[in-house]
Amino acid sequence: MESKRMAQPSRVLGQSCSETVAKAKVFVCGAGGIGCELLKSLVMTGFTDITVIDMDTVDSSNLNRQFLFRSQHVNKPKAVVASESAQRYNPNAKIVPHYGNVKDQQFDDEFFSKFDIILNGLDNRSARSHVNRMAMKNNIPLVESGTMGFNGQVQPIVKNVTQCYDCFPKQTEQVSFAVCTIHQKPSSMVHCTHYAKELYKRFFGEEVDIDPEMEYLSSLVTSEDPASWVQKIFDACFSEKILELTSMKDGNWSTGAIPRAATYDFCLQSEELQQSPDNSVAIEAQRVLSVSQLAVLFTETFTSLYSRQKEQGKIPWDKDDQLAMNLTVAVANLRAWNFHIPMKSEFDIKSISGSIIPAIATSNAIISGGIVLEALKILNSKKAAAANGTEIAYNASRVQSLRRFPARIKRKECYIVPEIPPPLNPKCYVCQSAKNVMFLEANLELTTVGGLIKSICSHELAMSHPMISVLTETGDEKLIHEDEELEVNISKPLTTWVPPGQASSHKILLEDMLQELEVEIALQHNASLDPADYKLTGEKALAKQSATSSSEPTATDPISDDEEVVTYHPRKQKAQQAKSGDAKRSKFN
Repeated sequence: MESKRMAQPSRVLGQSCSETVAKAKVFVCGAGGIGCELLKSLVMTGFTDITVIDMDTVDSSNLNRQFLFRSQHVNKPKAVVASESAQRYNPNAKIVPHYGNVKDQQFDDEFFSKFDIILNGLDNRSARSHVNRMAMKNNIPLVESGTMGFNGQVQPIVKNVTQCYDCFPKQTEQVSFAVCTIHQKPSSMVHCTHYAKELYKRFFGEEVDIDPEMEYLSSLVTSEDPASWVQKIFDACFSEKILELTSMKDGNWSTGAIPRAATYDFCLQSEELQQSPDNSVAIEAQRVLSVSQLAVLFTETFTSLYSRQKEQGKIPWDKDDQLAMNLTVAVANLRAWNFHIPMKSEFDIKSISGSIIPAIATSNAIISGGIVLEALKILNSKKAAAANGTEIAYNASRVQSLRRFPARIKRKECYIVPEIPPPLNPKCYVCQSAKNVMFLEANLELTTVGGLIKSICSHELAMSHPMISVLTETGDEKLIHEDEELEVNISKPLTTWVPPGQASSHKILLEDMLQELEVEIALQHNASLDPADYKLTGEKALAKQSATSSSEPTATDPISDDEEVVTYHPRKQKAQQAKSGDAKRSKFN
């Protein structure tokens, strides 16, 4: 017998739609901020055959907005916990969880082809591109989504009907700072946090650009016992360097006061520095530590990370790694104290260093509802076309934009704005299978196979399992990278196969068999370029020029279900949002 909880959706949807919903096979990608709300909305709507995938485990920081998780679920797979929790809303539903990466080869065509629709709640561009390509390859409708604070968007993607996720490149705003600002005249906690992350990466994470200051700090590591030199690093960062700056500068400091130096011993002995700025805060993560406490935190954390690195090797910086955050908090705040910048709590520094703004649970709930609504439209269109023997029409599908500031439509203020999906790009090398030829200008003598994989295959083209070959003018093809040859050629420069003087007569062929993606890259050698300063142009670059930009977030922008790059110009952002909110839409249906 149908439960009372499920009776109401059936009456709203009608018998025909309810039957379609009950039979639909749904694949949910992501069980985070949007994914939790989406799973709940799906089972409450009557969907009973759901598969969900997520590669993350539950973190304590998720509990304030991802409501399917509780404290006892910390460190457990999100997909497993979310499926168990969501199933309580509808015991008749069957939810199959997968704890893994959607880009793994086990999730191939056979896996994807069994679904009627794919619903995305992912948090990174690479995974979104991969799912989009698998959906286009297997001709499965996809609903993309994302939120950014109070803003968000839902975008239906149907092959040969609407624009796919890869039709146009995604435009991102990179916030960068001059090296002299970071190292000599910081004026905000953002600068201090950037310095802290740079120091962490120099010692424990991935390599950073060569810098004299960081090189000097590295030279202080003289033995395997950090107790003999960790205080020297502290004194070099927060005393010696500061004294050096004050002796060189003419007094024109960005914060209006001469920087102050402090050795490790002075921090522990000074009564003034042992006083915490605010002892009234109950939550530890929101408490600002004293300079003395920060000094101890620095040495203890540095020692722990050094011991961990000897066992595990390089430790990439991660905002959810407590040791990494402890060192970041200590360095950033000590640096801020040096330059008379107000110190911050771990909570605040985590938001800055992780480049995030807090996710809004309400935004996730609204967007998940929009995803389900678009899924219903798509499934009903497919059913109607099958019944009538006609081509599927997706006339009802709409891109739904959630805005913090309302748009004025027909004299009404609307926070959820529906728009006709944008047209596809006829030159898209994903959904239209157009031949894609790009042009790479790089220093082939310094660019290695590993650098090509990281910069071009992964970062630029979001390939999951690239295979690299060199094509000669005569049509000969030489395979230089496949999984089994990774260790052999990973550090070899491209000039091993492409002589610099013959670059124009060679091409690089990039293939991803899982995504069925193939890209040819014409080469041009430029000995004056550093490996990181390559120039990639072609159809992708031309599309970027024609892509329109907007101050509102879009599902095709690199926004996530949980976090987004911080805009460090809030006045400008508010002005843009207010302006866009008053703008009238040109189309409405």
